[in-house]
Amino acid sequence: MRFHLPILFGIASLAIAAPIKNSTDHRSLPDGLPTPSPSELEVIEENAHGTLPNGPPPPGISENGITNLKLVAFNELFEVAFFHELITNVTNQVLGYRFSSEDDYDFILNGLKVILAQEELHALDANNALSHFGIAPIEPCQYNFPVDNFNDAILLASTFTDVVLGTLQDVVERFAIGGDFALTREVSSIIGQEGEQQGWFRIMQGKVPSELPFLTTSDLNFAFTAIQSFTVPGTCPNINSIPLETFEPLNIITAPTAKTDHIKVSFYDRKDVEESTLWIVYINQQNLPIVEPLTVLSNEEHEIVAEALFPYEAHEMNGLTIAAVTTTEGPFPDASSVAKATVAGPGLIIIN
Repeated sequence: MRFHLPILFGIASLAIAAPIKNSTDHRSLPDGLPTPSPSELEVIEENAHGTLPNGPPPPGISENGITNLKLVAFNELFEVAFFHELITNVTNQVLGYRFSSEDDYDFILNGLKVILAQEELHALDANNALSHFGIAPIEPCQYNFPVDNFNDAILLASTFTDVVLGTLQDVVERFAIGGDFALTREVSSIIGQEGEQQGWFRIMQGKVPSELPFLTTSDLNFAFTAIQSFTVPGTCPNINSIPLETFEPLNIITAPTAKTDHIKVSFYDRKDVEESTLWIVYINQQNLPIVEPLTVLSNEEHEIVAEALFPYEAHEMNGLTIAAVTTTEGPFPDASSVAKATVAGPGLIIIN
C-alpha cells in the first residue's frame, strides 16, 4: 500500500451532537465562493478536472425540486468549508496533519484539492439553478468540525459522504416524482463522483473500497439535520428558506460491533411522548426499515438514555445504518416514512 500515515481500522460511529472543537468562520469560502468571478471559476474548473454543465436548464421546476436544490446547495457549501479547512491544515502541516513521507503528503494534498474544486462546482451548480428559477441562492454558514487530526477528518468525511450518497438517492426520486426528469441525470453523475471519493476515503482507513452492494438510502430531512450539527446556530443567513424538518439529535452512546448486541442511545425528552411507546428504527442498505422496541434506562435533566437491540446478524447490517427514534413501530415502507415519524435522529453507525 502506498500510504505510510497511520491507518484507521474497524468500526465507526458518529454521534451527531458530539462535542465540538474550535470554530472557524467559513462564510468567506475559498475561490470567491459563493459568487466567484469568471477568472476564479476558470481556476476552479481547472483544479476540478472538468467544467460546470453547459446544457440548457429545464423550463420549469416543481416545489419539491426547488427544495432538492436548496438542500444540495446547503450540503455542498458545508463540504467546501470542510475540505478547505482540511487542505489548510495539511498544507500548513498543523500538528495531527503531518505525514512521514513527502510522497504521501503530495499525493493526498493533490487529491484533496481536486475534491474541493469538484465540491465547489456542485455548490455553484445547485445555486445557479436556483438563480435561474428566480430563487435566492443558499448562503454559507459558520461551521464547526469536531476533529483535530487527519485520521479523524477522513473518518468524518467518509461518514458524511455516506449520508450524501443516501440523500442523493432521495433527491433523484423526488425529482422524478415532481416531473423534474431533466435534473435526474446530472444528480446521478454526482452520485458517481461522490462514490469515487468515498472509495478513496475507505482505502485510507484500511477498508475495502466498496462498502455495500446497494448503498444505504436516506431522506432529505435526515441530511438537513445532520449538516446543522456542524453549523454555528444563527450564522446561516437563509436557512429558514429550506422547507425541511430539523429533528432533535440522537447520540449513539455505545456503538455496535459486527454482531448482534444492544446499543445505548440518548436524546432530548420532549415531554410530549410516552416513554412506553418509543421505538428505534434502523435504515440499512435498500431493505425495509428495521424496528426494535426502545427501553428507557434513565430520564434525567431532560435527557433520555435508552437501550435497544441492534440485530446485525439477522440483516447483515454492514455499511451505513441510519437510526431514528419514533413513537410508532410502523410498519415503515421506506426511509421517508421513517422521517415523518421521527422524534430524534439521525444516529449514524458504520460497520465495515
